[in-house]
Amino acid sequence: MARQPILDAKGVTFAYELLCRSIPMSTEALQSSNGNLATGEILLAAFLDIGIDNITGGLPAFVNMTESWLSMPPAVKPDKLVVEILEYVPPTDANIAAVKALRQQGFRVALDDFTGDEVQRGWLPYVDIVKVDVMDVQAHTSSAELVSSNRNPGLIWLAEKVETIEDYERLKGEGYQLFQGFFFSRPALLYGERKQDSQYAVLRLINELNNPDNTTRDISTAIQSDPQLSYRILQFINSASVSSVNKVTSIHQAVTMAGVKRILGWANMLALGRLDNKPRALLEQALSRAYICQMLAKHLPSTDDQTAYTVGMFSLLNAFVDEPMAEVCDRLQLSDAMSDALLRGDGIYGEILKVATLMSEGRLENIRNVPRGIDPGIFAEVQQSAFLEVGNQLRLCGIA
Repeated sequence: MARQPILDAKGVTFAYELLCRSIPMSTEALQSSNGNLATGEILLAAFLDIGIDNITGGLPAFVNMTESWLSMPPAVKPDKLVVEILEYVPPTDANIAAVKALRQQGFRVALDDFTGDEVQRGWLPYVDIVKVDVMDVQAHTSSAELVSSNRNPGLIWLAEKVETIEDYERLKGEGYQLFQGFFFSRPALLYGERKQDSQYAVLRLINELNNPDNTTRDISTAIQSDPQLSYRILQFINSASVSSVNKVTSIHQAVTMAGVKRILGWANMLALGRLDNKPRALLEQALSRAYICQMLAKHLPSTDDQTAYTVGMFSLLNAFVDEPMAEVCDRLQLSDAMSDALLRGDGIYGEILKVATLMSEGRLENIRNVPRGIDPGIFAEVQQSAFLEVGNQLRLCGIA
């Protein structure tokens, strides 16, 4: 991806526009997608893989939005994102309603490549910022005429393709308040590693989210079927770009807090990204640990069985995302209890995880230290139940 600064009249950086700069192999796919895939790539990279504050330093990010994305907005903090309506998106009743909803949520909305076209004028009452390609409009009108003939109270005008100091000074006098172009900076390339997402888990989640009869528990179950999918949602919910509440430690808590619509927008971001299946053996092992931890925790009143499930599933997450466990815990901003369990096997969840690991590997005879309150007599039954649950999950995902 690339970023290009947007400056105010004093030369202070106001925001950055994020641009998709795909590897050559993906260029054709991006072009054929009519922009939907490009937007998905940008949102995934910025808000999940790299981190939006690492890219913009806390300033807003302008991101192009196709017609599809307007009605499927990303679940991020409004102050982190300026929704940029592409010039070919018509102001239909449905699109205007989507933009009104975005503004009610606190998002600012920009109209890209305004030329004074009568259809584009229909957007002016519903946007905050109007972007003008000053090199393009001069062929049939003037940049000054666009501002003077389309003034709306509170409307901010942004000049694109500013290439000289003379352009900059002239455009300030014409009423433009924001500026973008090669005079200030060419788009700077940014690089990061895309974490591959499990195709079957993401697609199953989208199916679950689109079923109006499903409960948050059904949706939580769909997410919990895959360790990396669970990792992504907790990373997303605990991200500073989404929420500043207390740390979320279970998938059910995350789904309840975010709501179905926000989770659907997030899942569609993943679906538009590059997907890949994970090794079945690794998935089986992670799910086995998760179910065993959950079942054991139900015998301990002082523990939360959903948190125990997450600890068990995340115990192999470093293998899924190819990062050291310490970095995984840090990126997810896990609670001290979960981090202690995953990094050192400490605390009650660490004790449960040690037992669950041996049970998932079929080494019941090696279990020595059992958390007080758990009867070793239940181990065989718990192990068998967990293996059955794993088989059921894999069949539901269509890979058993």
